[in-house]
Amino acid sequence: MEKFHSTVSRRDFMKGLGFAGAGIGTAAAASPVFHDLDEVLSSSTGDVKRSWWVREVDEPTVEIDWNVINRFDARYTAHSEAIMGRYFGLDEYRQSLQFSYYTGNKGPKVIDAIENNTPGDNLLGAAMNDASFSGLARYNSTLKWHGPESTLTPEQRGVPKWQGTPEENTRILRAAMRFFGAHDIGAAALDEKHKRLVCTHPQFVSGSYINSWPPPDTVNKRIVFEDADQGYSTNEKFVIPTKPMWAVSYTTPMSREMFRTAPSGLRSAANAMRYRNRGAILMETQNFVRALGYQVLEEPYPCIPAIAGAILTGLAENGRNGGFCNSPDFGSVNGYYDLITDLPMAPTKPIDAGMWRFCHTCKKCAEACPAQAISMDSEPSWEPPKSRIIPKLPPLNPSIPDPEFHQPGKKIMWHDAIACDAYGNSQPYHCGICMGTCTFNTNTGASIHDVVHAVLSTTAVFNGFLWNMDKTFGYGLAEGAERDRFWEMSLPQYGFDTTIGAADGGYAHGGTRF
Repeated sequence: MEKFHSTVSRRDFMKGLGFAGAGIGTAAAASPVFHDLDEVLSSSTGDVKRSWWVREVDEPTVEIDWNVINRFDARYTAHSEAIMGRYFGLDEYRQSLQFSYYTGNKGPKVIDAIENNTPGDNLLGAAMNDASFSGLARYNSTLKWHGPESTLTPEQRGVPKWQGTPEENTRILRAAMRFFGAHDIGAAALDEKHKRLVCTHPQFVSGSYINSWPPPDTVNKRIVFEDADQGYSTNEKFVIPTKPMWAVSYTTPMSREMFRTAPSGLRSAANAMRYRNRGAILMETQNFVRALGYQVLEEPYPCIPAIAGAILTGLAENGRNGGFCNSPDFGSVNGYYDLITDLPMAPTKPIDAGMWRFCHTCKKCAEACPAQAISMDSEPSWEPPKSRIIPKLPPLNPSIPDPEFHQPGKKIMWHDAIACDAYGNSQPYHCGICMGTCTFNTNTGASIHDVVHAVLSTTAVFNGFLWNMDKTFGYGLAEGAERDRFWEMSLPQYGFDTTIGAADGGYAHGGTRF
């Protein structure tokens, strides 16, 4: 933000918003009243649960029709080779792959970029990507539905299991998971509504089953509910007990600077890191909760769609691109996962920070999308549109409404997942341009961001002004040699600010919780 400090004063910025003489509180009547920016910067949030400009609400800012939502079969997502093969023809699709979650980065474009020393995609970028994915594979190979079970249970110790209130349990689990590497958690009772989010099967299906659909449950296990005390898995199913259970969403941030190099090996490495970190966080959380006398279930991806869980538990708001959501703390560059536990939790509410409203007028990600996969509509819709890619093969299951890759029941700007994944898989390191260029992919060190967040949370009047400020300050994608500036930067460990959300031990970060 050096460019900001050298060109715009705090007072001039406030004048640009029309706040001069009126006080920030004039445009933020629903939030604490501040008379100038210095009061904002010196304010203390004490024990408030969230940043002062983030409001908790009873319903998420995106509209949901629970009468329409039913359990989704994730075998029909664009991440399944069988679905992509249906749209493009299996042989044609496989021949187009430069990037694949199945085979890694083996396309000729990878070699060309290395030989041409392309910034972000040269040998350094390739090495970062491959190293990050190797760590991901190591953790994923050891994940189990019920965890590693390598800690003693209270029964094995000969002591009673932990007995805490739901509020205590939520606070304790947040503290533990934050230590294990998660940024934050949200919780919801696994009631009749939330159960509708649990997928019937995980994603990733080989195209080899196109002509023998559906694949056997030994290939993609069913996710079922049974009258059992403990969750378990067999060769054909993952079992969730029907007794009271809670869904916990958790976040794993990523490097904003690396995402600004998209599409590149550096960006891909940053994206792989959230999966790698998830493996450690999940296994340690499973062992921690086991040692308290309870269970944590999670292995197949997705069990609960990550974006849905994050929005309903208040970790994020919906975004224009249905492929990601926006965190008040980390913007577009944040990873989300879910687990299921019988440790009683206190539900956390959805939030309103003005981000979803901002997405209605901001079309920056849609304009930047090379696949034209992000909606340019100004208003959300209930109706999921078909892909602009005309499928070459008939539906795998004719009883499922077209488009089969969308889950209806929400009023959003729908993105074309088929076109998105097809473009990404044809590139050396997938894509990520939308997340890298997002207006919310800004750093937190500059004090003015607290003001911007406060304005967004209360009014849409200044959205256009703030969108242009984002361009003026030089946020967005790095170009040319700037993509290799990563190697000269002095960034925090893991590439993101781990002090966000901290207020104890001398790590206080303005405006955030704890």
